[in-house]
Amino acid sequence: MKRLLRKISIAAFVLFSASSCDNLLDVNVDPGRISADQITVPNLLPSAIRFTANVQFGAAQFGAQYPQYLGGQAISQYTPYGFDQLWRPLYSDALPSLQEIISRAEALGAYNYSGIAKVMLAMNMLTASAIYGDLPYTEANKGTAILNPCYDTMQQLYEVHIPQLINSAIEDLQRPLPELPNLRTVRNDYIYNGNLDNWRRAAFALRARYNLQMSIKNPSLLAAAAADVDRAFTGFSQDLDLIYEANIQNPWWSFLGNPVNKTQQPTSFITNMMNGTAQYPGLVDPRLPLYMSSSNPNEFRGVVPGRLVGDDPTVNVNLTATTWHSRNVAPLQMLTYTEAQFIKAEALLNSNRPAAYEAYVNGIRASMTKLGVSGDAINSYLQNTLVSMGSSNLQLRDIMMQKYIALYLQMETWNDMRRYQYDPNIYPGLNKPVINQIPGEPWIQRSNIADDEPGTNTCIPVIPNQGVKLWLFDN
Repeated sequence: MKRLLRKISIAAFVLFSASSCDNLLDVNVDPGRISADQITVPNLLPSAIRFTANVQFGAAQFGAQYPQYLGGQAISQYTPYGFDQLWRPLYSDALPSLQEIISRAEALGAYNYSGIAKVMLAMNMLTASAIYGDLPYTEANKGTAILNPCYDTMQQLYEVHIPQLINSAIEDLQRPLPELPNLRTVRNDYIYNGNLDNWRRAAFALRARYNLQMSIKNPSLLAAAAADVDRAFTGFSQDLDLIYEANIQNPWWSFLGNPVNKTQQPTSFITNMMNGTAQYPGLVDPRLPLYMSSSNPNEFRGVVPGRLVGDDPTVNVNLTATTWHSRNVAPLQMLTYTEAQFIKAEALLNSNRPAAYEAYVNGIRASMTKLGVSGDAINSYLQNTLVSMGSSNLQLRDIMMQKYIALYLQMETWNDMRRYQYDPNIYPGLNKPVINQIPGEPWIQRSNIADDEPGTNTCIPVIPNQGVKLWLFDN
């Protein structure tokens, strides 16, 4: 895996080069460059997977300060921020490599590969549009034909392009295998090792996420979201994760888990939710020491959102090389059984409370089990009346707070918060950062435009104040 990832890490930039180096006097052809005919669909897949993980991490690397998982930098004060760590890997790497796989695979009848690529492309576009709103898509990746791609609106992306991608992925993954023997088995798949059933389940999980998001515009999609969950993962072993290795470290380790880089810290909101002092008084969450390390194992104090690292000397929590998400070999979570269960719980809350409650409990149990929490500790937590209230007493806030804890460091939580506009009845104890630099001090609603765009692309939309709601959340 390591050698192959290194070998083709430049594949997305190579695909459009000339395919012949016969004329060594042709100064426009680089004889040391891999040609297009040397790149195969199976060889493109590992880089596309890695690029997709980079996009998902790039969304959360600094963006995790918006749902108040992490804090300590000026971004938490709502200073202008353009999510460049998401934009660059999306448009330089992931989108061109995934579109190339789709184009080549469809031409070969290798719908197993095109279906996988469409799942990842749809997930990336869904993540990016929920952050930026409008995005280049139909005019993107056209080379010199369109040097200044105009943006599709968020409404177009959500109502047309993204659901088309997801539905096409599901269709492709249900088609017969290709006739070419060397393409019948998916090779170089470092997520599911070629297991198409798991990719199909991931596609349904992604559609469930999409349907839940779109239910804010069309409440009838709640039933569709619940139905898709039933066709998605059956357990956390099927999660869409990229598991890293000692020599290819998890990016959270490189960013915050290593011993020297502590530019962000867990916030007081997530810490107090788990340490028994706030939303669950007296109930300490057994995931707490797995999520963050403390210099005092009997006390966990997070940074107040809007404060900078070092402002408060009593803050004593960090991500480290031993915390679960920031180990160098930890998986980067992208779509999970846990999230799907909470989607189902929310979707069925008003129509089938017993099923909603069952999914709510399943989500908590799966989150803890995946992290390695002991069965006794899980049962003790679930038996507490603050968590185990029964189906008749289950409230939306119970589902959303437990989903918040379970999806630690994942940006889907920010979409949840904006769907409910940071409602304190759903997220008790959630407050705006103590320093808020957006005029009028609203809640943060969107990304600023990426820094790479002005001066490079002449066809860009006017990005309003970051406190102005995106189309999806403007009801």
